Amino acid sequence: MAGVDIHVFDFDFDLTFCVLLMNADGTIYHTYGGRDWTDPQSHLSMKAFVDVLRKTVREHEAYSADPRPPKKRPKLTVERIPPMAERIRKGKQPTCYHCHTVHDMLHEDRKQRGAWKRADTWIWPDPVEVGLRLDKEKQAVVRAVEAKSAAARAGIRPTDRLTSLGGRRVLTFGDVQRVLDEAPHGATSIPVTWMRAEGEKRGALRLPAQWKEADPRVYAWRPSKWPLSPKPGFGGRELKRGELTKLGLAEDAFAFRVGYVVTWGPNAHTGRNARKAGIRKGDIVTSIGGKVDFDSVSHFHAWFRLTQKAGSKVEIVRYRKGKKAVLTMDVIE
Repeated sequence: MAGVDIHVFDFDFDLTFCVLLMNADGTIYHTYGGRDWTDPQSHLSMKAFVDVLRKTVREHEAYSADPRPPKKRPKLTVERIPPMAERIRKGKQPTCYHCHTVHDMLHEDRKQRGAWKRADTWIWPDPVEVGLRLDKEKQAVVRAVEAKSAAARAGIRPTDRLTSLGGRRVLTFGDVQRVLDEAPHGATSIPVTWMRAEGEKRGALRLPAQWKEADPRVYAWRPSKWPLSPKPGFGGRELKRGELTKLGLAEDAFAFRVGYVVTWGPNAHTGRNARKAGIRKGDIVTSIGGKVDFDSVSHFHAWFRLTQKAGSKVEIVRYRKGKKAVLTMDVIE
C-alpha cells in the first residue's frame, strides 16, 4: 500500500484480494472481491470475475459518452496518516505496508484525536446484516434471505437478482458491501430494485439504529479487530482432537493452549493483567465468560473486544497439568 492514494483506491482494506473496476477519472464502476466469515474465497470465482469484466466494458463505453468525475480529495496515503508519519519520523518505518495497516492507522489516528466512535468499528458490512446471502457465481443473485430481516420485509426472495441498491447498479458482493458501508450507522432506508421472472420489483431496506453491528463470529476474520479494546492480553492455538480427548473434552469442543501472554509494546499492561488473574503460557483455556462455542481463537479475540466492557470481570476456565481452575480476570482498557 506504499504510496497508494486511499481516497482514490477505496476498498475494504481488510481483504487479501480485491479488484477495482474504475475509470481513470477515479469513478469506481464495480468492486470485485469481498468475503463472508466462513471462507476467504467465499465470493471469489473466475466465472463471476469474467462476467463483471464483460459487463463493465459496456458500462465504461456508456460512461465515456457522459462522464461524471467524482470530486477530487487531497491525496492521502498510509504514510501520511499522522501515527504512521510519526513512526517514520522516528525511524520505525515498516518494510511493508499491508492493506490492513490502513485501518490500523486510521483507528489509531482517531483514538489519538479523541474522534474514535464505536460506530467506526463496523466497516464494509456483510450483506447478511440486512438479511441477504448472495451467490458465489452470480453475485447479484440472492441465494437465501434471513427470516424477519430487512431484505425479507422488503419482499426480496431467493433467486431474485439485485439490479440496484442505494441508486447504484450492483453486480457483485463487493458492490453491495460498498453501498452498505457508505450508508449511515443509524436508522435508515436504502432503496433497492431487483428482477424476478415477472419483471422488476422495487422496495427499500428499512434498517434500525445500530444495524451495522455484527455478531463477533461474522467479524472475527477481520484484522481490524486487533487494535480494538478491551484486549484479553493473551492468545494461542486451538487444540486438536487428540489433545481435547486427553483432557476429557469432546472432540468438537473448543479449547486453546496459551502460546503468549503480551509482555511487550503498548499493550503490555493487558498481559500483566492476565498474569495477575493466573494465566500463564502453556495453560489450556476452555471457556471465557461462560462461552464455550467459539469457532476459533480469532472468534474468541473478536468476541472479547466486541462484548466485554472495561471495569467488569470475566471468568476463565483453564487447565494446567490436567488440573482445572476457574479464574476471574478484570477487563481493562
